[in-house]
Amino acid sequence: MSHRDPEEKNIKNTFAPSLDKLKMIENINEKFVQEQKEIIDTKYQNITYYKQNGSEVMGHDKWISIDFLKAMSEMEKLDWEKPNHIGFKNHKTEETVQFLRKGKNNWYADIPIKNNGEWEGYCWGTYSDNKTISNMMRLFFEEVEWFGMLEWKMRRVTQNGRY
Repeated sequence: MSHRDPEEKNIKNTFAPSLDKLKMIENINEKFVQEQKEIIDTKYQNITYYKQNGSEVMGHDKWISIDFLKAMSEMEKLDWEKPNHIGFKNHKTEETVQFLRKGKNNWYADIPIKNNGEWEGYCWGTYSDNKTISNMMRLFFEEVEWFGMLEWKMRRVTQNGRY
């Protein structure tokens, strides 16, 4: 016969993890790990960029990967008083979006229109502000519908690069 205090046994049972509690903790941990993998997958998508900011040029051929936060940082750095542009290509969806910074809170955006993978001189173009462009880019990086964020107009690009 044990001489233990009955209250001691109740305290141990209260704090001892039950099998159900351990399974619940394991499920929470698995869900957390999955959410972290999804965040990482979103952050490191197969999206590359190119840009010109004055004399600093990084061409299409560099294929530099970029995530959303870096994209926003690179766009913020563009000097609207110098020749500039920045473009992003999602290699999974084959979507490309390009920007010219026209002022502190003024952007021109365009999307090259391709026919069987070849650009034939047409694009969707529009002007917008920082907040709207940032919101659209978040959707672009999340690979969800983003085209409807802006009011696009189809344009023909001439040989000298004008619309």
